[in-house]
Amino acid sequence: MSFFLPTLKQWGFLDSIQITLCIVGSRKIDEFAGLDYDRQGWEIFAPNLTIYGFDADPEACDRRNAELVAKNIGWTEKHIPFALWDRCGKAPLYVTKHPGCCSLYPPNDVAIERLFEYRDRHKLMSVAEVETTTLDDFFGSLETPIDFMQLDVQGAELNVLKGGDNHILPHLLGIVAEVNFIELYKNQPLFADVDSYLRDRDFTLFDIGQKWCDRRRGITLISRQHKGQFVWTDGYYFRDLIRPDQNHHLKTPERILKLACLADLLQFYDYALELLGYLTERYGAGDRNYNFADCIIQILEQNPDAVKHGITALPFITELRKYRTQ
Repeated sequence: MSFFLPTLKQWGFLDSIQITLCIVGSRKIDEFAGLDYDRQGWEIFAPNLTIYGFDADPEACDRRNAELVAKNIGWTEKHIPFALWDRCGKAPLYVTKHPGCCSLYPPNDVAIERLFEYRDRHKLMSVAEVETTTLDDFFGSLETPIDFMQLDVQGAELNVLKGGDNHILPHLLGIVAEVNFIELYKNQPLFADVDSYLRDRDFTLFDIGQKWCDRRRGITLISRQHKGQFVWTDGYYFRDLIRPDQNHHLKTPERILKLACLADLLQFYDYALELLGYLTERYGAGDRNYNFADCIIQILEQNPDAVKHGITALPFITELRKYRTQ
């Protein structure tokens, strides 16, 4: 749930903001419905919202596109039946028992045979040949940059990122990527590989999502503290565009505002507030479009928890009061 966005929208601060998302691995899976991107509140940016979804399963894309037509959505969204990779051509798609576990990497029997849950989910059923493309090739002529990317492609996240290294990644403000700590697929990149790659490109890991663990097959003995071996999670990465020791090419008021909106929607409220405060102090005196002082203080003063915890009296907020116009 967003903290600042509803009021920012009400006050018109989002009117000129265009948000473009790329969801790689956009198949909807019922058991992870709570994590589904279309339930995270992105529609608040409508009509200035564009979503590109990719999935290797054409039927899943057709179903999703049909659902969107039936819902008569107020934004632009299209799901495209392509397998994204780090090169264009053909590649084997390893079809597993659970549809959400299909991958361009083959299941790693050595690892999954020892696990209780993943042994069955990742069981190989067949192999199909699919056409692959890259982010850079597909979006080569895209005029509006992609602001945010969500990746869930069963071990191929790093390959997808590499395929967008020239044109797409340099403009991204935030990424949520599934990362693995066990080699569920043969030779797949693990968390350390993805993390190192993104850090080298000026992304900062802010947090991880729910920890998904699994116990040893045939053994029911686990502790309350450790629910088994750490298998995977989601890594939340953002740009840090206001670091005083960096002069990033994305360091513009418009991009910083977009970054604040992304941070707020993904519930990093402290970062969103820091960015909005930075914009107010740096640009607010000369440009009302970036003066959020009145909006921020109203939101905080009307929030009982913020008042209770003394947030409205913090030096950060006291400094913002200097920029109030009401």
